[in-house]
Amino acid sequence: MAKMMLHRDVLKNFGKLPAKVQKKVYELTYKFESDSTQASIHLEPITTAKDKKVRSARVGLDYRAIVIAPEKGDTYLLMHIDHHDEAYQWCMNKQFEAHMALGTFQVFDVELAEQSVTDAEAEAAYSETDAGSYVLQKLSNQELFEAGVPEALIPAVRAVRDDEDFERLSDYLPPEASQILYGIAAGMSLDDALNEMLGGIDEIEKPSTPGDFSHLADMTNMDLVLVQGEEHLQEILSEDIEEWRIFLHPYQRKLVEWDTKGPMKIFGAAGTGKTVALMHRAAWLGHQCEGDEKVLITTYTTNLSVTIKGLMAKLAPGVVDRIEVTNLHQLARTICFRAQGQAKIAEPDDLKAVWRQVMTTPAATDVGFSPDFIREEFEQVIDPMGITIEDDYLTMVRSGRPVLRRKQRRQLWKLFVEARRQLEYRRLVTFDGLIHQARLVAEKGKFPGYRYVLVDETQDFGLEALRLIAAISPIKEGLRNPLCVVGDGHQRIYTTVPVPMARAGIDVRGRSRRLKINYRTSEEIRDWAHGVLQGMTIDDLDGEDVLTQGDRSVFHGPKPRLVKCASDDQMAEAAVTWVQGLIESGEIATHEICLTPPNSKVINALESNGLGTVELKARQADPGQEEGGIRFGTKKRIKGLEFKALAILDFGDSEDLLARFENYVAATRARQQLLVVTRDAGE
Repeated sequence: MAKMMLHRDVLKNFGKLPAKVQKKVYELTYKFESDSTQASIHLEPITTAKDKKVRSARVGLDYRAIVIAPEKGDTYLLMHIDHHDEAYQWCMNKQFEAHMALGTFQVFDVELAEQSVTDAEAEAAYSETDAGSYVLQKLSNQELFEAGVPEALIPAVRAVRDDEDFERLSDYLPPEASQILYGIAAGMSLDDALNEMLGGIDEIEKPSTPGDFSHLADMTNMDLVLVQGEEHLQEILSEDIEEWRIFLHPYQRKLVEWDTKGPMKIFGAAGTGKTVALMHRAAWLGHQCEGDEKVLITTYTTNLSVTIKGLMAKLAPGVVDRIEVTNLHQLARTICFRAQGQAKIAEPDDLKAVWRQVMTTPAATDVGFSPDFIREEFEQVIDPMGITIEDDYLTMVRSGRPVLRRKQRRQLWKLFVEARRQLEYRRLVTFDGLIHQARLVAEKGKFPGYRYVLVDETQDFGLEALRLIAAISPIKEGLRNPLCVVGDGHQRIYTTVPVPMARAGIDVRGRSRRLKINYRTSEEIRDWAHGVLQGMTIDDLDGEDVLTQGDRSVFHGPKPRLVKCASDDQMAEAAVTWVQGLIESGEIATHEICLTPPNSKVINALESNGLGTVELKARQADPGQEEGGIRFGTKKRIKGLEFKALAILDFGDSEDLLARFENYVAATRARQQLLVVTRDAGE
C-alpha cells in the first residue's frame, strides 16, 4: 500500500484553505492510502516542471496539490496546495531529492541558486579576495556532498569567496547543508559539524537514488510527517496543532530518545529548542513507566511549570497522568509537608525585619560592608549553597561575587549566624532554607522519589537545589535514564553564582550535549541579544566556559530597532507608533506583541488609541490567540514565552549582571521584530 507524507507547510497553511478544498484534501489522502492509482485522484505529471517527479492532484475546480512521486518505493510526498497557476509556478524550478549521504529530504530551487552564483561571480570580479583561501574551498566535492550539499549546488558553493557570499547563498541551500557548512566556516571539522549540527547521521538504510523516499518514514526530519490513518490525519490537520508537537530537528530527536546509563545534560542558548526536547523526552519516558512509576518535570519558576503542564496535556494525553509538573519551591513544600509539616515561608516584609534586626547587632558595627551587600551575600551564596559551617564558607569558591579575604568572611559569618537565629526565633524559613529541609528529608528516605526526573532552568538552581534533585532521582540505584537536566548559562536571572552540577553529585561526563540551532529568533535578534552579554564569561552549568562556535538562527529578519526617549511620554508615543505599524502590516496579531517591563504611561497610551492590553500575571498561562490584546509583563514573567514582536522599554548599559541577563532573556522572546527603548540622558 502506498504511503503519504505531508510537508509542514501543508499543515501550516491548511486552515487558510476554503472548506471545500480542505474536504478534498482529506478525500485525496483517504483515496491515496487505499489505491494511489485511482483515476479519481487525477495524479498527473507536470511536464513543464524541472523535476520530473512532480505530480499534480486536483483538490477543487481551481486548486491543485503538488505531490512528489518516488522513483523507487511507494512513499509519496504532499508538498504544497494552492490555486492552479500558483501551485504550478511554486514547483516549476524546484528539485525534490533524498540526499544520498545524509538521507534527509531536500528541496532547492535550481534557478535561484544559479542566480546567486552569478551574483557572487559578478562581485568577485571587483574583489581582491582569493576564493581559494576561504575555508569552504578547502573541502573537496565529495566532502561538500557529505556535508549535505546537493550535487546540483556544489558549483554554487565553489563560487563562495567569503562569509558574505556564504550568507547570501545559505538561503538557497537545504537547511541541514547550510547548518553544517556554517559550522565548518566557524572553524569546526566536517565530522564535528555533522555531530554538532545534526547529532551525527541516522543509522538507517540510505536512499539508493535521489528519488528513493522509502526510508523517510523511518528517520527524523523537520519537514515531513507520515499519515497513519484517518484519525491521525484529522489530528495533524486540526487548527490548534502546534508544529513543535509534530516536528523535531534530528539532533533534538536523538536527545529525546537517548538511552543513558546516568544523568544527561542538554544545554544551549535561548531559542534552541531545549524545553521542547525536554517535553518530548518526558513523553517518551512516560511510555516506559511501569506500575506506579512517575516522571517528574521541575522548573525554577512557577510560570514555566504552568506553561509546561498545559503543553504536556496536549503533547502526551495518553501518559500525562504519569507525569508530574511542578516548580522547585512547590516541590520542596510538598516533600516537607508529607514528611514533617512545614514552617511558614518568610515574606518580603518578614525578611526586611530580620535584616533590620541583624544590622543592629554589635557584629554589624565595624564590618565594612553595606547592608545590601551583606544580605546579597547571604541570599546569593550562604542560603542557596546550604552552608551551615563557618569553615565551609571560609574555603568555598564564590564565582560571580566580589573577592573577600578570610578575615572579612569571618566577620560576615557572625551576621549570617544571627540572621538564621532571627528566622528561627520567628519560626520562619526562607525558600532556600525550605529546599535544604526537603533535601534532608529525601536523603533520609522519607520521600519516595521518582523513576525519571527532568529539570528545566537548571542555571538558576543553587547547590542545595541540585542536591535535592540528586536525592529524589534514582541516580544511586543505577537505573537507566535517571535524570535529564536542561539549562542555559546565558539566562541566569535569579543568581550570579554558577554552581557546577558535579558538586551536587550529578555527573554528566560523556552525556552532555549542546544545541546550536536557534529556531525562535531571527539571526539579527540572536546576534544583538548575544551582544548584550559581550565580555561576560558564560558557563556550561558544570564549571566550564560555553563555546558558542557555530551558533546561528535558521531565518533572517529586520535588525532590532533602537530608539532613544527622554521621557515616558516620548516612550509611549514611540511604542504606540510601533505597535500600530505592526498591526497595519496584517502579519502580526495583537496577542503576538509584548511589552516589557510594564509602563503605565505606555499601557494607557495604547488603550487610548483603541489597542487593548493583557497583563501576563504570575502563575497564569498566556491565553494565546483565544484572547486578543497587547501583552505586557515583567522580564522574569515572560521567560519561557515567545512573541512575533517585543519591545524592551527600559534598556540601558547597566553594569548589573542580573539586569544584563534579564535584557538577554527579554530580547530572545522576540521572533521577528524587536524594539529597544533607551533613555537619552542628554535631554
